[in-house]
Amino acid sequence: MKQIVIIGNLGAQAVTRTTSEGRQLMSFNVAVNSGNSQTTWFNSIGALREKLLPYLVCGQCVCVVGDLSARVYNGQPDLQINIERCELVGARPS
Repeated sequence: MKQIVIIGNLGAQAVTRTTSEGRQLMSFNVAVNSGNSQTTWFNSIGALREKLLPYLVCGQCVCVVGDLSARVYNGQPDLQINIERCELVGARPS
């Protein structure tokens, strides 16, 4: 298992979906800025957390912990985190 911890901002509001097995999931993209003004995007997906969902809006800073998987898609890295834990960092953006 490749455990990762990231802190970054949501690029858009989280979306939900239901799998064919009836499992409810939430997903969102997190932008992490490094010191050299480069942004790395992480696709994050995990079990629906209904109490957290209303706060997962564009610009919200979050801390995501989970299992990292990586692949190349159209010549670009595609990084996905299977969420184990997600916490809000700071206030909700206005």
